[in-house]
Amino acid sequence: MGLLDAIMKNPQMLGDVAKFATENPKIAKAAMEMLSSSKGSGGGLSDIVGSLQSGGLGDVVSSWIGNGDNKAVDPGKLVDALGPDKISEFAKQAGVSGSEAGTLLAGFLPSVVDKLSPKGDLPDSGGLDDMIGGLLGNLGR
Repeated sequence: MGLLDAIMKNPQMLGDVAKFATENPKIAKAAMEMLSSSKGSGGGLSDIVGSLQSGGLGDVVSSWIGNGDNKAVDPGKLVDALGPDKISEFAKQAGVSGSEAGTLLAGFLPSVVDKLSPKGDLPDSGGLDDMIGGLLGNLGR
């Protein structure tokens, strides 16, 4: 399923992203770059999900992708699973400390992954990158 399909099935997602981006443009841009496989050093949504799964957070991530309630993720465990390079790059781009980065991502990722996978499948990277590229272009203006 592509990202456009996910948005069509959940139009509130676009409103949520727009509100967050308006209120926190630097953080939103850093997060979107992290989720894009062609931008930044984050590696993209699939790589982030893979890092979290291999970092011992598979059951938590599965709750975000599957139906039902999203399990919360401990910021420290999320930082450990993603690794210092990804966290440090996100923190630098977002203009926050490393500990703030972990807390922000722990609050942001469950909802984003959940909304991008309404039927239990992550969006293909091409569709996600196109959407993120457009949003990043708008944030830069």
